[in-house]
Amino acid sequence: MDAEKWGEILDRVKAQFEAVEHSKAPGEDGIGEMETLIFVAPLGKIKLVMTTRPVILDKKVVGAHRRGLSKGQYEYIYSDTETTRRLEAFQEKDGEWVIIDNSIF
Repeated sequence: MDAEKWGEILDRVKAQFEAVEHSKAPGEDGIGEMETLIFVAPLGKIKLVMTTRPVILDKKVVGAHRRGLSKGQYEYIYSDTETTRRLEAFQEKDGEWVIIDNSIF
């Protein structure tokens, strides 16, 4: 999904529903960005999370994996220009966020 389509989704959701929270934060491991929108819909509270990360170009083994002692360590080479985006939707049930199966879309 590109930035323009994500912007259209944000505008449509904010126009039709009550937005509770909209925030941006650094992604996992400090790489990329996570944008979160929580809103109230007829189904209850819904959370949309758009994760933007640079594309992984290469994965180098830095440390060896020895059975039972340690995990292999990797160094990732990220693209400076290309990014990948992932949209996840969650519904609040009993105070916990449960992922919405995307096959219904």
